[in-house]
Amino acid sequence: MEKEGRILIVDDEIGVRESLRYLLRHKYEVYLFSTGEEAVSFCQPGYFDLAILDIKMPGMDGIEVLKRLKHIDPDLPVIMITGYGTLETAQAAINLGASGYISKPFEKVELERVIDEKIRERKRKLEERIRLLQLEEAKKKLDAEVRKAYSSTLESLIKAVNAKDSYTSSHSQEVADLSTKILCGLDEGVKEEEKQIFHYVVSLHDIGKIGVSEQILRKTTPLTPEEWEEIRKHPIIGAEILAPIDFLRDYINIVRNHHERFDGKGYPDGLKGEAIPLYARIVCIADAYHAMCSDRPYRKSLGKEKALEELLKGAGTQFDPEIVKIAVKILEKD
Repeated sequence: MEKEGRILIVDDEIGVRESLRYLLRHKYEVYLFSTGEEAVSFCQPGYFDLAILDIKMPGMDGIEVLKRLKHIDPDLPVIMITGYGTLETAQAAINLGASGYISKPFEKVELERVIDEKIRERKRKLEERIRLLQLEEAKKKLDAEVRKAYSSTLESLIKAVNAKDSYTSSHSQEVADLSTKILCGLDEGVKEEEKQIFHYVVSLHDIGKIGVSEQILRKTTPLTPEEWEEIRKHPIIGAEILAPIDFLRDYINIVRNHHERFDGKGYPDGLKGEAIPLYARIVCIADAYHAMCSDRPYRKSLGKEKALEELLKGAGTQFDPEIVKIAVKILEKD
């Protein structure tokens, strides 16, 4: 007959151990130990389905055995055996994680009821944990597929933007690299996944230019007020493109707010100071720096030294003064 589980029994009295063995041997595999030290050294995570411990034992007492077994297997149900005068200690054991207690002398029916209940509860929790792990794994696979699908769509949009304005392609990647360096300079403990998504979204910060006229993007003379108004729409368009993508939700502000100014005179929302999301404040600096260091149809590159000077001049007006100080130190070494 197949056993319904493994039970660990620890009691210094041989009579109690053998009584429990006799009562439980038909349904369970029973492992008997006379000392807590032996039981603890034998126990392994997930091996036993339940433990029964005497409270009063020489050497390592039941409370200490309980603590150590819970350290080895936190989910192991533990039932304490109590005698006269140990009910208070049994309650203390429950506070430490014991599942319950039985009093000596114990009744076979009550003993089996308690054991069956605790073992079923343990198995149910294990099954729930397995289901959760399976669901998490399925979600990861689905997320990967969704990301891949969205990435393909975004790549197509990026290619369309690049076809309109070749500067945008190299600019976006360079700004993503610079922004990520600044982010890591601000927070050395930034998680790898956060870093990767941040870099990816920054590379998309100008994707909204898909909605801007090619004639305006390639214009070599000063823009008219109407043309400037159209250019200023690209952060909103970009944010709307990314809005349906759940895994980018916390990063969309990069696209929408990278043209905000610390003094509140930026666009599209006119945010001021720390009301501007941190990611956007970082990208604003990297975006401006790379633009100043690049040759454009309407002007030559300012050069690295002059661009860094301009960043510091803009501290507190265009840029976050604290972030720009750190950014300049990082960009000086770049």
